[in-house]
Amino acid sequence: MEITFFHKNLTKAEEASFAKYVETKRKMISNLLKTFPENATIMRANIEKFDKHDAYQVELSVILPTKQVVAKEASHLITKAVDLSKDRLMAQIKKQISLMRRERKHKSIRDRKEAGVKEEVLF
Repeated sequence: MEITFFHKNLTKAEEASFAKYVETKRKMISNLLKTFPENATIMRANIEKFDKHDAYQVELSVILPTKQVVAKEASHLITKAVDLSKDRLMAQIKKQISLMRRERKHKSIRDRKEAGVKEEVLF
C-alpha cells in the first residue's frame, strides 16, 4: 500500500512525527487489505494544524478498487487524532469487506412475508 502525505501549517518536526506515527499504523491497516493486490490500494494522510484552537485535524483515506473510505478526526495531540481516525477507518474497511463478501446481506421484509414468516408486535 502506497501512502501519500499532505501537510498544512505544520513545522518540520511536526511533519516528521506525523509521518513516522502513520507509518507505525500502516501494518494494521494493510493487514485488513490482504484480499486486494498490494498495488491496488492507495492511502492518503492529510493533517492540518489550527493555530487558533491549537488542534490538529487528521484525515485518512484509503482508495480501494471498489470504493474510497475516508475517516476524519480532530484532537489537540497528533497521536490521538491519528489513532481515532485509524479506528474509524478500520471499522469502515471491515464493513466494506463484509459487504463485498455478502455477509451483511439479509432478506427483506417483503421476502419474509411471502415465505409466511409471521412478525411479532412487542407493544
